[in-house]
Amino acid sequence: MSKAKKELKRRQAEYNRRINELNNIRAQLQCAYSAFDYVTDKDMLDACIFEISALKSRYNCAVINIRKMN
Repeated sequence: MSKAKKELKRRQAEYNRRINELNNIRAQLQCAYSAFDYVTDKDMLDACIFEISALKSRYNCAVINIRKMN
């Protein structure tokens, strides 16, 4: 296999890994929003808000990393 093909294969694998990471974060966000909808305790509500905020930041960072690859 040529060096160019190896590099292309490596880049494709990295791209797929990042897409999987993005999908994983999206699923975690859905769970966090669902938990937020059903929480009644004030402290747990705060925890859900912080978790959603952190996941949104991770999601945005993952999107930026994917865009940089293209």
